[in-house]
Amino acid sequence: MFQKVLCFILFSILLTSCADYRSEQKKMKLIKEKELIKKQRVEDIDTCKYYGFKEGTDSFSDCLMNLDLARKQAILTRKMLECEAVRRDNNQSAATGFWAGVLMGARENLACD
Repeated sequence: MFQKVLCFILFSILLTSCADYRSEQKKMKLIKEKELIKKQRVEDIDTCKYYGFKEGTDSFSDCLMNLDLARKQAILTRKMLECEAVRRDNNQSAATGFWAGVLMGARENLACD
């Protein structure tokens, strides 16, 4: 009986520590993403100033928006090209059988999310 209680307590501690670790990892990822966004914003502001736009004007806002849209379009294009490359590789693959199909499907799902 004592061993069961001890195992239960140890298992509970293990689960709690894993949950804490995962939540801490998510927090760190969010912090890094926010820092990256702030860094990109500062770089965009510097770029627009370099091109001669004055802060607080409509043209400065347009410059910032165009830089953001270009960055997002580049990400979408890169993702689309990666997806096409995976599909092409899957079509040219000589692998056959159930597990080959499962793995190719999983790879395509990851690339074409």
